[in-house]
Amino acid sequence: MSCNAADERQAMVCDTASRMKPLLTSTDRRLLRADRIVRAGRWARAGGARALAAVSGWPHVVEIATGLHRAAVPTTPSSVVWSSGPAALRHYASGRRAAGSPVLVVHSLVTRSWVLDLARGRSLVAALLAGGHDVYLLDWGVPGPAEASRGFDAYVTTLMAAEESVREHSARPEIHLVGYCLGGTLAITAHAALGDAGLASLTAIAPLVDTAAAGRLGRVLRSRWLAPVLTLDGHGLVPAPLIRESFHWLRPVALRTARQTWRRRRKQHWRSVAGPLSRWVWEQTPLPGALLFDLVDYVRGNALKDGSWRVLGRPARLESLDVPVMLAVTAEDHIVPPSASLALVDRLRHPPQVVRCPGGHVAMLTGMTLHRRLSDFLAAADAKE
Repeated sequence: MSCNAADERQAMVCDTASRMKPLLTSTDRRLLRADRIVRAGRWARAGGARALAAVSGWPHVVEIATGLHRAAVPTTPSSVVWSSGPAALRHYASGRRAAGSPVLVVHSLVTRSWVLDLARGRSLVAALLAGGHDVYLLDWGVPGPAEASRGFDAYVTTLMAAEESVREHSARPEIHLVGYCLGGTLAITAHAALGDAGLASLTAIAPLVDTAAAGRLGRVLRSRWLAPVLTLDGHGLVPAPLIRESFHWLRPVALRTARQTWRRRRKQHWRSVAGPLSRWVWEQTPLPGALLFDLVDYVRGNALKDGSWRVLGRPARLESLDVPVMLAVTAEDHIVPPSASLALVDRLRHPPQVVRCPGGHVAMLTGMTLHRRLSDFLAAADAKE
C-alpha cells in the first residue's frame, strides 16, 4: 500500500503509521509509565522476546550438557562495606598495609561484576591485591522493578556515593578509579562533569566515547527501526535473556562456539576458565528501561564526543579532567572497537597512557598485559603524590 494513494482509508492508515513511528523510536521517559493493560501487553511481548532468545541461544544447550553453566567461581574473599538498593561496595583486603591510594573498580552496568574476579590466575581483583593495593569493587547487583526508572544520572549518584564510602572506609583522601566498559564510560562522564577532586588517577577499560565508531552495537542503537519501549517487560526492565543474546547477535559464532565447547569439554585446564566465563554469560542481568533510554540517547547523539552530554545538569567536558588517565583497548573488541575508545586521547588536557591488550572485550580483563600495566600505572600515579 502506497502512502501517496488518494484513497481516504489508506491515507488515514499512513497518517497513523507516520505518527506512531516517532513515538515508538522515542526515548521520552513518559513512555516508561504504564497502566495495567500496557504492563500486561509488555509482559506478553517480553515472553515472546525470551522465546526468541532461547531459540537463538541454542549453543547454551551444549554448555548446559557439559555442566559449564554450573561451574564454581573461585572468588577472592571480600566483605560488603556499603550498599544502596541492589548495589554493593565490596572490600578485598590484601592483608598488609597498602602504600598507595585505594583502588575502586567499577564494573559495566549490564552484566555481573564477578567477571573482574573470574578465575584463579585470571582475576583482575587478585592481580591488584598482589600489587599491594587496597581494592574495592562496585557491584551493581541485579535490578528489579524498583530500579526500572533509574537512568544514567542515578547510576552516577550511586558511583559518587560509593567513592566517598571508599575514602571514609580507607581513611584516604584520594582513590584510583578503574572502570570497565560502560563502567568506564560512567566514570569518565561523571568526573568530566562533576570534577576530579578526590581522584588519584582514572583508568578506563574499553569505554564507549565516540559512538559513531561503535561498530555494530552503535548501528543497532542508532537504527531508525529500534523501538526502545518495545523491549521492556511488564516491570519496565529489558529482560535478561534479551540482553544476553543481543551481545551474541553482534557477532554470530554460535556453531563454532558450540563445536569447540563439545570438543574441549574434558580438558580441565580449559574448563577452569571457560566454566566460570560460561556461567557469567548465562547469568545475565536485566536492564532498567530508563537506563536503556539514556544509552540510546547517548549513542544517537554521540553526546560525549560533541560536548552535549550532561550529567546531573552539568556539561561533561573531557578537557576538564586533570588527573593521570590510562586507556586500555584491544583490536579484537567487537563490542567497543578501539576507535570508539581512542577518541578520548585527543580530548584530554594531558595525553593518557594507552595500553593495547590481546584478546577480546572480555578476555582482555583476564590477561597479564592489562594486569601488569595497570599495576605499574597505579604505582607511578602514587609516586607522583
